Amino acid sequence: MFRFHVDVLDEALAEMRRRIAATVWPEAETLGFVSYGWYGYEGLQGAPDAAGRNFVEYYLDQMKAAEAAHGSRLVDYLDLHWYPEARGGGVRVTEQDTSAAVVAARVQAPRSLWDASYVEDSWITSSLGDQPIRLFPLMRERIAAHYPGTNLAVTEWNYGGGGHISGAVAAADVLGIFGRECVAVAALWPLSDDESFIMAAFQVFRNYDGSGSAFGDTSISAESSAVDQATVYASIDSGDPTRVVIVAINKQSVARTAAVTVAHPTAFSKADVFTVTSAGANPEPATALTAVATNAFRYQMPAMSVSVIVPKP
Repeated sequence: MFRFHVDVLDEALAEMRRRIAATVWPEAETLGFVSYGWYGYEGLQGAPDAAGRNFVEYYLDQMKAAEAAHGSRLVDYLDLHWYPEARGGGVRVTEQDTSAAVVAARVQAPRSLWDASYVEDSWITSSLGDQPIRLFPLMRERIAAHYPGTNLAVTEWNYGGGGHISGAVAAADVLGIFGRECVAVAALWPLSDDESFIMAAFQVFRNYDGSGSAFGDTSISAESSAVDQATVYASIDSGDPTRVVIVAINKQSVARTAAVTVAHPTAFSKADVFTVTSAGANPEPATALTAVATNAFRYQMPAMSVSVIVPKP
């Protein structure tokens, strides 16, 4: 019988990492512990020596101690994988199921990343006594308490529905949350042969007009009056603060009218619009908007859609 033992504080590995960081590639950054999901975060998958410890907290404590001992930070990013356990009609949202119940659960599931008022239907929330997950605030609290200065990374994630508009809606919401919540590194992991609508969500942020136009490099405050129905993210460019790009997401199966107001010293009189709808997995130009008041627009969001709104003077 083989037996394997891995020591979190392997002295030889720590010393090698310190020397490499100091002499070979000082700006190199390291990710860890790359846990697959909630049960791994909380109890190391029920390992017999977990001894009731929260493994994220334990890991951060050990990395902080290692830095103190060796004079060099060994881990720069707390790296977690996230495949939501949320269910609709008893079916997990990461499946390719597009029934109404699963679609409804899928487009709400990103709220578990941040929203203290949202409790999804999953074994995770049941284990918490029907309390919200609020994953990113929770992990930032643990980082602050156990190893300040550690960044967040999500190097595998997917919300399912890759070939359906609900996949685009959920993925666009997640990407917006990543930017707003300061997730420093993230990577999608495909779950099906058809991820076309999820790729459309990436286009919304990286190439919404087909000519390389992208969401700005600086996230700014953007609020929705009803996050269960629609969410919004906004940006400017650090090199050109007059360039504003807004991403508006309608989670509803019917068109909804949004009153969009932009607090900015520039007076915007119109706005270009690009949308992803169930009609196709690419952002397409839509009818431009004309301001109804100073920096105020009224926009009819298509049913179940992701829209890019680019205000213009």
